[in-house]
Amino acid sequence: MAVNRFRFSKFQMTLGLMLLVVLNVLGQESAAPPPNGDQQSVAELLQQAQGGDVAAQYKLAVRYSSGNGVTKDDAQAFKWFRKAAESGYALGQVSLGLIYREGNYGVKPDAAQAVDWFRKAADQGNAHGQSELGFMYEGGEGLPQDDREAARLYALAAAQGLAVAQFDLAYMYENGKGVDPDPHKATELYESSAVSIPTARHNLAVMYFGGKSINKDLVLAYKWVLLDVSAEHTRTLTRDLDVTDEPRLGYALILAGDIAKHMSKDEKKSGRIQAEEWIHSNAARLGEEPRFFQESIARLK
Repeated sequence: MAVNRFRFSKFQMTLGLMLLVVLNVLGQESAAPPPNGDQQSVAELLQQAQGGDVAAQYKLAVRYSSGNGVTKDDAQAFKWFRKAAESGYALGQVSLGLIYREGNYGVKPDAAQAVDWFRKAADQGNAHGQSELGFMYEGGEGLPQDDREAARLYALAAAQGLAVAQFDLAYMYENGKGVDPDPHKATELYESSAVSIPTARHNLAVMYFGGKSINKDLVLAYKWVLLDVSAEHTRTLTRDLDVTDEPRLGYALILAGDIAKHMSKDEKKSGRIQAEEWIHSNAARLGEEPRFFQESIARLK
């Protein structure tokens, strides 16, 4: 079974979800009100946005995009994303780039415009701008294809701790795209991104199970495939996804079964313990996943 390149994915996620991922990663305002109820009202944000506050312009755009505290309005969302972007706000520039790349909010897809906005954010040192510009270079969208430049940009964003960039850079090292192949760097980067990017867990399981580029280790392979199953099962429970339309959980279960066939009972127990320890040590960053972990892997016992 091959490694996977499903990063968030830019191809299957809606823009709204991508924007919330961006916000959550940076610890800024998300679509859900904070527990203490101190989230600014839309009226307050509108007043500040009209006064030229670029952060308020961006937050207002997110409110209109998500329908949080206001009627969902794509036209207003696009208007305020553009205002924030044109005012030089890096997150606004990244968001506008995503809109042009995906063709949402009534805007036709325009790779060149996407590249332009990603570059503006990247030039400010914004990790998301660097990462998305790298993705455009890797795919040759809106500019000439260039794996070396893609890897360089991923490395800049990865150094700032951006999980998706760490995942992308891991993939480049694993496959020797724009960099010399280095499976050990690949595994390190996949591990660094595994909390936020479930596919990193899948790829680690495949690498340890295959034993082609790194030493074969069935216990580690089983640990990571259990964590892959856990992440995908949690997705189906918390995002109202139809499992029949989301094959990633099925792929994880198939891989888990393939790995388990080659393991002793004690080896599987060891892998399960390591997976449980990983969940426990990362619980604060895993949202609902720890609560569903035992349920997720119960079918594999």
